[in-house]
Amino acid sequence: MATARYEVRVNGRLSERAQGAFGTMDVRPVPPQTIMFGELGGQSDLCDLLALCSAMGLEVVSVQRLPG
Repeated sequence: MATARYEVRVNGRLSERAQGAFGTMDVRPVPPQTIMFGELGGQSDLCDLLALCSAMGLEVVSVQRLPG
């Protein structure tokens, strides 16, 4: 399975508990948004991450695949 690094931006700031839901993703507040980035194991992992954002009521602003 090929891995890739992604950056996902959502509107708002996440509590520490909410940040913990994203496992190994690095979560950084950049008001008025929050940036999550890290390595995902493939398309299904990206879909799972986006589904989690949706389930938590987060508005996804952008998704970028990072070089490398």
